[in-house]
Amino acid sequence: MGAGARTSVGNYSSGSPGSAKSSTPEGIVNPNAWHSIGDSGYNIRAGNPFIQAINKAGTAAALATGNDKATGVGAANFLGNMLETGQDAAPQGQTAPQAQPPAADDPPADAQPEVDPAELAQQAVTKMHLKAPEIASTPNNPDTLGAVGLPVWFWVSNPGTTTTGPAEATAEAGDVEVTATAKFSGLTVRTGDGKTVECSGPGTEYPGTGIQESPDCGHVYEQMSDDQPDGLYTVDITAHWTVEWESNEGDTGTIPIDLDTSKQLRIGQYETVVTDVS
Repeated sequence: MGAGARTSVGNYSSGSPGSAKSSTPEGIVNPNAWHSIGDSGYNIRAGNPFIQAINKAGTAAALATGNDKATGVGAANFLGNMLETGQDAAPQGQTAPQAQPPAADDPPADAQPEVDPAELAQQAVTKMHLKAPEIASTPNNPDTLGAVGLPVWFWVSNPGTTTTGPAEATAEAGDVEVTATAKFSGLTVRTGDGKTVECSGPGTEYPGTGIQESPDCGHVYEQMSDDQPDGLYTVDITAHWTVEWESNEGDTGTIPIDLDTSKQLRIGQYETVVTDVS
């Protein structure tokens, strides 16, 4: 290239913003001239160290190969990338560092994790150790024969804090505390003959004599159990609880709890035999 020839470095060309490009002697860039980088829209003065580095690299390559256009492409694109990412140019022979995303702010060392009061309520319920009650009845076991048409009574035979309540427990995490109270709310008795009895409480214990019906949890069988598996009715009982909880921050809630148990009954039929008493 002769004196006065214009040097192009890839997509990089010299001139002033909005005006015709300036021409410089071979390998020389006017430090006050403006230069655009490809199609990026960036303009920068030649006196900038980036431009000086690019100019030197492009000029040396152009002199060595005689190609004043292709040799500057990598250098110009490199400069354009630096302008886009905000990184500094790397020294010759080194790779420029890649832009790193900003690090997320670490939570303060004393920050407390968010606490769900409903989860604390479940923890409080676990502390209560609620369990299905034992159910007594008349008749009370498969070895005792009940009879069609006679009242059968059902009741909880082991009442207590864990079987009929009430029960209370607390659970806490951080500054949150939850208090839960469990109340026994009744029994559902599926008698095995297709009937269901809803009892509003734990039932009433059979007094030991009489054939009166239970005042709150009983059943009268109309068929014998001999056509059932093993000749027994399987009675499934569900004990119902209602747990109400409240936190020290004003949150409240209700948790229903059902606990299941079962027993088997043998129901037969009494026959009246009339003999001659003449």
